[in-house]
Amino acid sequence: MIEDFRRSLTGTAAEPVLRFARRYDASPGDLWSALTEPARLGRWLGEVTGDRIDGFRIAFADAPDRPAHASVEACEPHRLLVVHWEWQGERPSRIVVDLAPDGDGTALSLVHRLGEPDHVPEYGGGWEQCFATLATRFGGAWPGADAETLSAARWRDMQARALEIAVDLSASPERVWDAIARAEGLRTWWWTHWDDVDIAADPRPGGAYRIAAPGAGIVLEGRYLEVEAPTHLAFSWRWSDADGTSTDEACDLTIAAIDGGARLTVRHTGPWDDEAPAASYRQGWEFTLSRLRRTLEA
Repeated sequence: MIEDFRRSLTGTAAEPVLRFARRYDASPGDLWSALTEPARLGRWLGEVTGDRIDGFRIAFADAPDRPAHASVEACEPHRLLVVHWEWQGERPSRIVVDLAPDGDGTALSLVHRLGEPDHVPEYGGGWEQCFATLATRFGGAWPGADAETLSAARWRDMQARALEIAVDLSASPERVWDAIARAEGLRTWWWTHWDDVDIAADPRPGGAYRIAAPGAGIVLEGRYLEVEAPTHLAFSWRWSDADGTSTDEACDLTIAAIDGGARLTVRHTGPWDDEAPAASYRQGWEFTLSRLRRTLEA
């Protein structure tokens, strides 16, 4: 089985981070070959010329006159590929590809850290189209001629409708970090208006968290994407209640020292069709962060 994409948008408004995950019915070695051998790359990405010393030129089939230039920063065969990327005069960006065995297939993760915000929809739609084309090489169905346009529109909405809230706290960055990143800290303020909340957290890249309020019928869970104590925490966000389960949402939290304490900035993104989800989340975040302030200032 070839699964759909999981996608998320983290980072800042100025320097977005696009994340993709997909499972392929292929061994790590076979998928690695498709990702690194020029002849096979040409079947799903574009014509690749050059070498590791001088870098590579990638001419895309639908835009051969606008090639990208790539150089390899790190390479661990069958597992990790890190690429310095330049395209159309934009600020250089960085791509990290991870492969991991997943049953009888392979899980692929791609993280693209952009140096500027102008091309999020193009990259989002383009990468999804490329990986869908790659999937056809392993038995997947062609997604259709309009798939890239639809994907780009989804990423445009994720970027345009991102919710951002900042709150100044009378506590050091270290205290704020302990309150938001550790289960014991979260228990002092997160949903304390309910008496049956259960919180578990494993704050490391790839670690999971889960916050459940059985009486309210709510489960919030996800995985940590970036953990940089005491300044940066990013994680996927999956909210489940009686209305269903959210998809492709993520939060990026930054903590900066200021006079008298710390500023916590929350950036929450998702593929929302209109402004209503962001408005609802804003109300929830403002209420929840008021509990954090009250706890830290007690």
